[in-house]
Amino acid sequence: MILPPSGGKNKEQETLCSMDKWKPTQEQQSGPITRTFDFFTDELYDLQEELNCPDEFIYNFLEVVKNQWSPNSCHSKARQHKKNNPDAY
Repeated sequence: MILPPSGGKNKEQETLCSMDKWKPTQEQQSGPITRTFDFFTDELYDLQEELNCPDEFIYNFLEVVKNQWSPNSCHSKARQHKKNNPDAY
């Protein structure tokens, strides 16, 4: 999976490309990012098959996961605090 160039046509593409502070290298895109994308997709297909649930459930499930990485979430703030204060953990 290679991230689209800036100016993508949909909101998800624009969000992926609007990261001002950090951008993955081509090597990162073709390596760990693609590997993780493929892993997530495979796991979600398996989950959907096991649960026999509609796409909407998977979509909503991913929204919950996504929200844990929102810059304003307590999960994100805790990860940043841990990163900034490694000796405290």
